[in-house]
Amino acid sequence: MKLLSVLLCVLACLTFRTPVSAQSSDPEYYVTIGVFAVPDNAVRYTTRANKLGFNAQYAINPAKNMHYVYLLQTSDRKKAFSFMIKVRAESEFKDAWLFIGHLGNDEPAAAPIPLPIVPLVVIEEKKDSAVAVVPVPVVVVPVKPKRVVKGKLFTFRFLNAENGNEIRGEIHFAESNKATQYQAFKADSLVDLPAPRNAAGVYYITTVAPGYRTTETPFNFKDPLPVSSGTGAEGELIIPLSLERAKRGDYIEFNNVSFYRNSVVMHPQSQLELDGLADLMKEHQGYKVRIHGHCNGTESRDIITLGTSTKYFESDVSNVKKNGSAKELSELRAEAVRRYLVTEGVLVERILTKGEGGKMMVYPQNSVYANYNDRVEVEIVKH
Repeated sequence: MKLLSVLLCVLACLTFRTPVSAQSSDPEYYVTIGVFAVPDNAVRYTTRANKLGFNAQYAINPAKNMHYVYLLQTSDRKKAFSFMIKVRAESEFKDAWLFIGHLGNDEPAAAPIPLPIVPLVVIEEKKDSAVAVVPVPVVVVPVKPKRVVKGKLFTFRFLNAENGNEIRGEIHFAESNKATQYQAFKADSLVDLPAPRNAAGVYYITTVAPGYRTTETPFNFKDPLPVSSGTGAEGELIIPLSLERAKRGDYIEFNNVSFYRNSVVMHPQSQLELDGLADLMKEHQGYKVRIHGHCNGTESRDIITLGTSTKYFESDVSNVKKNGSAKELSELRAEAVRRYLVTEGVLVERILTKGEGGKMMVYPQNSVYANYNDRVEVEIVKH
């Protein structure tokens, strides 16, 4: 029976994995102003921010092996969004954004994961004519299928030319600089790019990113190593592309304020960023803002309006459907943001609105990022 006891102990140990740490898995919020591959660059940027009066720090993101420079770390979501909006409005760090997760080398422990057990082998222990039958646990490990590559693997990473921040955007590949057809991919995604059909082995790439100048440049598919910064986890070549700001001034681009398609109703995640703006305006009574509404496309359409509803972040029976122009949709969106800010205690006369329609789209209407054309921007009119 001694053998039986030992095997049962082994079975118990293999059935569950015990966490190695009691750290919480709750995310932290980091108001981030820069992301750098080289630690010395992160140190210099941190020093620069501290000279401007901030309490800046930096830490590594192990998943990307990049160093993040941040001004605030907190578990309070509302505090994080409020501070982020303040940094964008009052400092040179107009691209400040939130990293949500954990920075540093101390990763939170995973929860216990039960391992599958399959009784495949039977051991018999004979003693005094008795037979003990004990199942031996076998752990089944899934095998990751091998990727089938049709061309070459790349990741094209958009970076702010001033501070090295990663930028959301879209990259287009065309066979010539006059082509009307192109392939579109998200920046910082894994791209399996087939060889171009032209004899030179060259693609013409176009970068599209909100708030940044569009660039058009040839890309040598046959010999991409000179413009590469290394390789990624899948063996893909990393191609960094530096982008210049298209506009400056006291505009705040809201990365998280978005709308349902052809609707004035906002996605739920929009609320935290708007709460940050409301807190900033209540703290600084001299601020006035103009809300610019935008939409995807310039054609008229059926619009879902708020109607008499006071629910800005979910559908409601009071919503009303009507046909209207793109400009009308964008005006209603700007007005919805104003109405919400007023409910949060901001005086209505401090908020102006303007509908831009679809004349200032930041992505092509039918592109993979077209939904980001449905947005608002905030202009600081008076301090």
